[in-house]
Amino acid sequence: MEIYQRIFEDTPDALLVVDQAGRIVLANIQAETLFGHARSQLIGHPVEMLIPTRFSQHSDHRARYMTEAHSRSMGGTTELFALRKDGSEFPVDIMLSPMTLQGQHFVLCVVRDITERKAAQDALAQQTMELRRLHAELELLANHDGLTGLYNWRAFYEYAGQMLKTAHRRQESATLLMLDLDHFKQINDRFGHAEGDRVLQAVAATLKATARENDIVARHGGEEFVVAALGLNEAESQIAAERLRAAVAAIENMKTPVTTSIGIATLAPQAGKHETARVLAELLDQADQALYAAKHHGRNQVCHFNRIVNLASPAA
Repeated sequence: MEIYQRIFEDTPDALLVVDQAGRIVLANIQAETLFGHARSQLIGHPVEMLIPTRFSQHSDHRARYMTEAHSRSMGGTTELFALRKDGSEFPVDIMLSPMTLQGQHFVLCVVRDITERKAAQDALAQQTMELRRLHAELELLANHDGLTGLYNWRAFYEYAGQMLKTAHRRQESATLLMLDLDHFKQINDRFGHAEGDRVLQAVAATLKATARENDIVARHGGEEFVVAALGLNEAESQIAAERLRAAVAAIENMKTPVTTSIGIATLAPQAGKHETARVLAELLDQADQALYAAKHHGRNQVCHFNRIVNLASPAA
């Protein structure tokens, strides 16, 4: 019996034996050290004295456990906390083991302080969250223009390519709008680059707010923007472009009125196979030609590439 007594006392974890009424009947020296109570202050008292008061349902849980006691190993997923004599709380891991001695039911409680482990886990979780935040920031920087917050050219090329694949699969039209701010260089020359940046930000916000939710809006570079829209035919794309043009012209609180010229290119539904990169390059080239025509004919207007083709074709 003495060897069992030595094992009970010398075990590195705190050991408590609790009777069916929830009273502590045995405690080892590690329990004294861990909880800060002398053994005489533990024996005969409810085990709830070692449970933070915020866990007010513990006695009910204990009573249910006693009616159908079962072993509980260390390493449970539930966060458990214990209470020291000085009122401080600390995280613990607990193993429960039912025992029957001389016809009476008891539970052996093995309590382990996991403060250091919990701190390491919390630190790891914090590092993981920080890495995820940094990853999200890097992804944002990689895909968005730093000044306007719109997609940058690289992201636009990727998402517009996906849109064209969707259009081809659904046999829908797709449209590209290329926008260039009129006389933007004069704004920079007259009012400085800070005002030019403010104009670009205002235009970007206006385009984003005016475009449809699923439209892809990006900064093409400098004072140029581009919008990709799914499901718009030629007539609908001209209406959408005119709506964007009017929204830009309505921007207030700038030092000079802001207008934009817009070139449009529309891809009709195509049944045959096509190379997405080539089709996107062609649409961008067509939109660029239409944009040049809009500027050439007076600026602050929209022009569809098909209009250029029709004007260039000889009359029948």
